[in-house]
Amino acid sequence: AKSPKLREPPPPPYDSSAPSLFHTFATMGTALSSLTDEQLEAKFTDGDKDGSGALDAFELKGILEATLEGRTFGTEQIVDLMKKYDVNGDGVLGLEEFKNLAKEAESLGSPAALPEDIYELSFASEKLGFSVKNDINDATLVVVSKVKDADLVGQITPDDEIYAINGVPIAHQNSINTHEALAAKVKTLTARPLHVAFKKKA
Repeated sequence: AKSPKLREPPPPPYDSSAPSLFHTFATMGTALSSLTDEQLEAKFTDGDKDGSGALDAFELKGILEATLEGRTFGTEQIVDLMKKYDVNGDGVLGLEEFKNLAKEAESLGSPAALPEDIYELSFASEKLGFSVKNDINDATLVVVSKVKDADLVGQITPDDEIYAINGVPIAHQNSINTHEALAAKVKTLTARPLHVAFKKKA
C-alpha cells in the first residue's frame, strides 16, 4: 500500500521586521562598515584623484556614492561629515579620518531638501555661461560676476554665492577661496551635466 502523503507544514507567520530578500541583496557588497582596513585604504587611494594623500569634499562624495551604489549625499550632509571628521581642521580628510567617517556615512538617511535661499541648476555644456569673482565684502566667498548666457538671465543673479558644485560645498574647501582656484577645480570636473548650487544674496 502506498504510504500516505505527508502534508507540508503551514508557512510560518510573516515577520515584517525581518529583512526582505531585496533588502539583503540591495546591501550586499556595498557596506562600508564591512570593509577591512586594507579595503578602506584601497578606496581611499582610488578616490584620491589628485594624489595629494588626502581627500577633499569632491573626492569624498565620489567615493561614498561609488561604493554605496544608488545613494546620493546632499550638500549639507557632506558639510556635516567634513566638519565632524576633519579633526585637525585642514579642510581635507586623512586616511584615519576617512576610516572613522565611512561607518557613519553609510547610516545617513536621504538628503534633506535645499533651504529656500539656495537653488540649483544643471549645465550640460562645457562652458557654464557665467563668470565668477571674489565677493567685495568677504574675500573668501566666490560669487557670480556676470551672467553671459541669455538663457540664464533671470535664473542666476549677479552676486549670488557659488554655494556648491556637484553637491560639494565650496565655502568649506580651504583650497578654493579665489575665483581662479574655483575655475581650476571646475576644469577637472569634465563629466556633464555639472550641478551648481547658488545661494541668494542676503
